[in-house]
Amino acid sequence: MTEPNEYETAVNLLAGVLQHGKPLIFRDQRHVAPLDTQKRDPTPLCKQICYGVLRDYYRLTFYRDSLVTRKLPSKQADLEILLLCGIYSICSLKRPAHTSVNATVQTTRHLNKAWASGFINGVLRNFIRRRNDLEKRADESTETRWNHPEWLQKSLRCAWPEDAENIMVANNDPAPMTLRINLQKTDIARYQQQLMSSGLKSTPIAGAPSALQLHTAVSVDRLPGFSDGFASVQDEASQLVAPLLSLEPGDKVLDACAAPGGKTCHLLEIEPEIRLQAVDVDPERIRYLDDNLRRLGLNCDTVSGNFLDYENGLFNKILLDVPCSATGIIRRHPDIKLLRNSADIDKLSDIQTELLNHAWKHLETGGLLIYSTCSVLPQENEQLVYQFVQSRKDVIVLPVDSVRGNALKSGRQLLPQLQGHDGFYMARLRKVVP
Repeated sequence: MTEPNEYETAVNLLAGVLQHGKPLIFRDQRHVAPLDTQKRDPTPLCKQICYGVLRDYYRLTFYRDSLVTRKLPSKQADLEILLLCGIYSICSLKRPAHTSVNATVQTTRHLNKAWASGFINGVLRNFIRRRNDLEKRADESTETRWNHPEWLQKSLRCAWPEDAENIMVANNDPAPMTLRINLQKTDIARYQQQLMSSGLKSTPIAGAPSALQLHTAVSVDRLPGFSDGFASVQDEASQLVAPLLSLEPGDKVLDACAAPGGKTCHLLEIEPEIRLQAVDVDPERIRYLDDNLRRLGLNCDTVSGNFLDYENGLFNKILLDVPCSATGIIRRHPDIKLLRNSADIDKLSDIQTELLNHAWKHLETGGLLIYSTCSVLPQENEQLVYQFVQSRKDVIVLPVDSVRGNALKSGRQLLPQLQGHDGFYMARLRKVVP
């Protein structure tokens, strides 16, 4: 048996998404120190193919289905995915088209389907011949033109009629790599100089005092002092959440849906003298949170369990970054376009409301709660918070003036920007005497 090649690995990973509904998550997205050398992520090329196929899925599927007039039997689904990989490679990899064709055809042997090599070769060479015509025809469908499912396009156009197309363009473009500098250990200017000495250029971000955006994304093991906790990977928008809690020494703080711990660690970097408890339902994600705490030299109590079952007293500050549709970070997780559907939004909204009500029970009178999501859909954000506020007499909405973006009646919404921040929502709620 031959060793798996990059295309075979990509086919198997994509099958998990397209056939089994599993999210595509690579280990390096956890942004922990590279201590485990036993199991490594796929190669950069393999990951590029996976992300590219998912970003361009609707257009690539149109090309493939225009060329393969008879649907293959279900047992040949891997060949359908292989064709998507091959067409993506021809369109997007910076190398001669015949190189991509040959690599794709050779993969049939790795899939134990050498009999299909002629079929794969013929389809890809036909695509090269017909490419210009197929590209023109693809723009006739909104799904292929914008590479977003119809339900999501409709939702975005309804919520953000003037911005929907810009959101979709940003979603289809790779996100920049942004660092959160640990100001307990260094400062922006010194770390930027360290990056420069390592051949990495970066730019500070106005309004995000701990943030540096890299000009080129790199593996975390290339970041100076990463293993020693000098920097973490965290998007600019996500870095704006923790400061909204206005932390002071001695604050009793709850991070209710904490893992994998980016905001948890940021809270402690801002004010190490808080008493912080971090809760998450996923034991594996808690393990990543603990790894990040150790790397950064930070400490807090971590609890693995369903927050809805959590009963552990009152806190004067609570961060509630709820599970959501993640429609603000599609460019980082393009599988979201394929794994989510319109029915999920109402289900998520119900869960988010339940989590918010439960968190509110644990907030002291006079306390502050930050509600946040990486969604751009109002049902999970402004509408949900507005309904929560209208249903109670012990809550007031505080302004979020320190954050750019769209000011709403209940909070502030950032939309994904090309080479800028992700889509993110945040609201500040004060508990008052009814």
